Amino acid sequence: MMRKHYWKVIAVCLYFGSVQFVYSQNAYELGEEALQYGNYEQAIRYFKNTPPTGKSLVRIGYAYSQLGRYTEAMHIYQEVLRLVRQGEFGQQNHVVKAQAFIGLGYIAYQQGEFDKAIQFYENVVDQDTVGVSKAQHNLGKIYAGRGEIKKAIAAHQQAISRDPNFADAYFHLGVLYSRTQDWQAAISALQKTLAISPTMPNAYYQLARCYRQIGDVQKAENAMERFYALKKVDIDIQKHLEAVFAADAGNKVEAIVKLANTYLKYEMYEEARREFQRISKYSTSDIDIAYISSGLGRISLELGDILGAITHYNRAVQLGLKTDEIYHYLGIAYMQNRDAQLAIKQFKRALTYNSDYPESHLMLGTLYTTDGRFDSAEKHYRRAIELKPEMVSAYHGLAYLYGQHNRDLNKAIDFARRATELSPTSAPYYNTLSWLCYKHGKYDAAEAAVLKAIELDPENPIYQEGLKEIRSRRK
Repeated sequence: MMRKHYWKVIAVCLYFGSVQFVYSQNAYELGEEALQYGNYEQAIRYFKNTPPTGKSLVRIGYAYSQLGRYTEAMHIYQEVLRLVRQGEFGQQNHVVKAQAFIGLGYIAYQQGEFDKAIQFYENVVDQDTVGVSKAQHNLGKIYAGRGEIKKAIAAHQQAISRDPNFADAYFHLGVLYSRTQDWQAAISALQKTLAISPTMPNAYYQLARCYRQIGDVQKAENAMERFYALKKVDIDIQKHLEAVFAADAGNKVEAIVKLANTYLKYEMYEEARREFQRISKYSTSDIDIAYISSGLGRISLELGDILGAITHYNRAVQLGLKTDEIYHYLGIAYMQNRDAQLAIKQFKRALTYNSDYPESHLMLGTLYTTDGRFDSAEKHYRRAIELKPEMVSAYHGLAYLYGQHNRDLNKAIDFARRATELSPTSAPYYNTLSWLCYKHGKYDAAEAAVLKAIELDPENPIYQEGLKEIRSRRK
């Protein structure tokens, strides 16, 4: 009896021990996530609920430093170094030691104690294990601030030699070269920055400055346009990031979905994937897991993984997420998978949830055109235009439909001309206009339209053949 009771006690202890481990592990992950999104107060609370390992302590120190609570941060980092000297962190000693020195260097830099900051960063460089590229980069920023440009350039070059994909180091190197008026070297460094991190707005701004200095006005204007566009993206994303931070537990998933969809809008697929997958940390309900499946479906579709998109979207539907958008994109996936009947079925379902969804009307018009069903195709194209008068694809679809069935070619030409007005840089639309004019015997207009298509896409052999045919008919 006593033995049985003894084993029961052990089982209970093991159970609570495992629960505590899972809780600590989860708290650490949530702390890392909070750091990633700049929610430093919350990060500190999470990390304090984990065992005081070297990793968790340096994370707490970092969070304090980002909040400007330097005294508390320094106390944590100094405690880490004391524990390192005692060998408390085993194989992690060299890692947390470097992180503590980098943290102390950052605080010294922020407080204007540059000599002390240099000393901390040089300790990391001398240790020559981890964090060297970051330390060299930070040394470069200090030297640049002091006007020691050659030393700053050398430090950033050292950082890049340790980490060839260090975008920030390339960026600062580009700025330094521009300060020495070595414009080509600056342009080269900034181009490398953007090859690694193509959405860094300030790199485009600096690039525009350099192009202007060498007299390349067009490239300067293009770089500035990209700078302004990315600034707008930054503002939009920041707005949704702040909404996620501010959301309470009941609204967190909704805020994350909006953030993920914002990333999708700007084709930032990895960021979108990360946010959709983050939902599961806050909810495991069917409908919220369905949001994950829906998001992954859209990402798969955009990246050309059609079967993956179909699987994810069907999973979302099975879990109860049935919306016009879900069925529309599922229809797109089936359409790209060359399954016209299943695609039609999904677009019709989309319209049962929202009969005024212009994109689904457009897709049905396209599929019915392919199937030779003139009346059905025309109905859906016209409805799409009623709902969205600037929908250029619907005008082009009607033009092609009328031409294919030899119905009222004057009207077909009007539709095609409207498409070229709405999208004046589309060579295929001018080619369709040329084809319709040719069918109607309007050879001058046909030639003018195909010449415009050739101007827009000079390498397309179909347009060249069309021009030959028009000219041969006119002889």
